[in-house]
Amino acid sequence: MTDQRFTELLGKQLAGEISPDESVELKSILADHPVLKKEHDVLVNYFESEPVEDENTDPVFERIKAQIKVPEQPVLRVSRHKSYGTWLKIAVVLAIALAAVLIYNRGTIFSPKADVLNVQTKAAEVKTIVLADGSTVKINSGSSLKYPAQFKADTREVYLSGEAFFEVQKDPAHPFIVHTSQMAVKVLGTEFDVKAYANDAFTETTLIRGKVSVSLRNNADQTFILKPNDKFTLSNGKGSISQLTLFNGSGADKIIETAWVNHELIFKNNRFDEVAKLFERWYGVKINFKESELKAVQFTGHFGKESLTEALNVLKLIENFNYSVKGKNVYIYR
Repeated sequence: MTDQRFTELLGKQLAGEISPDESVELKSILADHPVLKKEHDVLVNYFESEPVEDENTDPVFERIKAQIKVPEQPVLRVSRHKSYGTWLKIAVVLAIALAAVLIYNRGTIFSPKADVLNVQTKAAEVKTIVLADGSTVKINSGSSLKYPAQFKADTREVYLSGEAFFEVQKDPAHPFIVHTSQMAVKVLGTEFDVKAYANDAFTETTLIRGKVSVSLRNNADQTFILKPNDKFTLSNGKGSISQLTLFNGSGADKIIETAWVNHELIFKNNRFDEVAKLFERWYGVKINFKESELKAVQFTGHFGKESLTEALNVLKLIENFNYSVKGKNVYIYR
């Protein structure tokens, strides 16, 4: 809205129709947005330069005027005393201003080479998307993934907050990079999981197949290379590599880190407060502990189609506690 208002006020200023209040508003916008201030000064200088000849400007102006009118939006009123040459110049200046601010804003969000798409999942929701290169991404609950509609650079880059499982199409000439707030995971073609929730004390990358490298934002010189069945964990600014965690159940070993992809919730020797975060994302609730000592109790469990109350009742068989559910809030107590 700021960009649209800037363009509207600039047009009124150039046409000599800006009111005192609007003039103050324009000055405020320019004071808060240095980039718009720079564009404003350049375009005003252009407008105040040599006037445009009126010859053959009528058809051109009519086409431009028709294009800049937006239904149900304020439009510039054409004063009879203004020459078409002047109005053509205003239209050109506004077109330049609008293009400039749009290019600037797209660049601050993402590379101007591609439009950005943003997929978000709510609690208890999982989505699967296919990227332009054919790679598949399954996005866990409470997550967001930003990615370009088309990959046009030398690399294929996406931005993740939360957790997602990637099946990347192999393309050695265009490495695939997953950016999180604390690290970047670079691959050529592989299957791996990245977990980077803002409210977790750690960030994880789990490699199932292929090969990935992990670089840290706070230490670009340090790179970790993962092989299949490796798990990289970043905690308190320090990275380490360990093996995947297996859960022996139903006659087969299951990988705990990627169980959610198969709609399973598995944890092994986890603290109750860690299990609570899993439950919050899995069931879409908020869990509150009335006694802090309950947070340290450890559980091992495997859930699939169980409801929230069924899962809590199973945990009660392991540790003595009580709970109450009030809407989306769950209260744990002795």
